[in-house]
Amino acid sequence: MFVCFTTATFGSLISSSFMSLYEKVVAFVDISFHDVLQKRHFEKTVFWFERFLPGLTEAHRIAAYAHDSERAFRDETKRVPQNYLDADFLRYHCEKGAEIIGIFLSENGAGEADIEKVKHLISGHEFGGDLEQTALMDADSVSYFETAVEMFVSKRASIQGYEKIKEKLDWMFNRISSPERKAFAKENYEKWSIELEKSKK
Repeated sequence: MFVCFTTATFGSLISSSFMSLYEKVVAFVDISFHDVLQKRHFEKTVFWFERFLPGLTEAHRIAAYAHDSERAFRDETKRVPQNYLDADFLRYHCEKGAEIIGIFLSENGAGEADIEKVKHLISGHEFGGDLEQTALMDADSVSYFETAVEMFVSKRASIQGYEKIKEKLDWMFNRISSPERKAFAKENYEKWSIELEKSKK
């Protein structure tokens, strides 16, 4: 059964009136994941989202930091596919993540327009869509190659198999929407693709 640990669960940790809404979201996400690697990924996603889409609002930054919220509250009854690229599961990941953070924002007094903006962005972060959703997708990919790809190659490949990880790397790179944005990920994509190839031998 899906459980969303929101404001009531974390209590005073995220209820301070001195915290901005973005700071509350960061605290909520960080407590939910308990993972420094994930935090780096979220921070770099915000960084690249702002690079690709200057002038972000608080709602944009919230969406970038919280885009993977579903993974922290994954329904134990929901089958996780063997293939990272299962389209149905990726859509579920986006939609459920949008739902989770939408509940949290509502409980913390966010305006309806901001809640809908955040949910809209998160709901498209795996496949892109409009200009803003695509920029978030690209930011997610570039951040992945800065913060997460090493773990996939050095730790997961030996367990989950070379082909599965190679498909993940290729997909994360190839979905980036423009050559200009791909350039920010190209060096790490090529480096870790080579390392992955070596690990197969």
